[in-house]
Amino acid sequence: MTARTSLAAKAPAERRRRILAAAVEVLKEKGFSGARIADIAAVAGTSPALVVYHFKTLDGALAEALGSIEDDFYDDLAHTLPPKATALERLRIIGELGCDTGPAVGNWALWMEVWVRALRDGQARALRRALDARWRQTLREVIDTGITEGAFTCADPQASVVRLAALMDGLAVQVALRDPDVPDERMSGLWLEAAAAEVGVPLTTLIKVRRRATAGSRDSR
Repeated sequence: MTARTSLAAKAPAERRRRILAAAVEVLKEKGFSGARIADIAAVAGTSPALVVYHFKTLDGALAEALGSIEDDFYDDLAHTLPPKATALERLRIIGELGCDTGPAVGNWALWMEVWVRALRDGQARALRRALDARWRQTLREVIDTGITEGAFTCADPQASVVRLAALMDGLAVQVALRDPDVPDERMSGLWLEAAAAEVGVPLTTLIKVRRRATAGSRDSR
């Protein structure tokens, strides 16, 4: 039995999952502009017709693929956060993961493509809004928790969220373009410095949280 026949014989849900995984692989390798339905089918070991059957269009498959990449980021975040993490710890971890993986340094080029496509394409615009809304909501929940805990002072939480989200996007563009003034290793530091100012805590407090978390990790091994 060939790989193509084998995949076609699988249950629809499993078949769709496999094709989506292939779309993620193709998207990461070729980006939005270089991906083709035939590429996804080849990686999945199926026919282009089955890709269209499950996702209707190439844009539909790639949009779900980007959503899947974002889901992986939030899964990583959930697994990285300690069970009883304070808002301060959550802010640091969110900043470091966001600057390190994505919505992802490794995938920032994909985001740049989405931003350009969103200028003229309604589906890309809706995708950008949905993914940005999820990210901003994540930041808002952390800031609101910090205010409730008495750890943060923030006059306008939503304005802080918008500024911090926009700052990460802007820094990511510079990193993706390999700007010598914004190397990879500076991105999280610059973002955390701004985040500390937005919520009214000294940057040294975030550094202390990082050191405590690192020490705790060593002790638990």
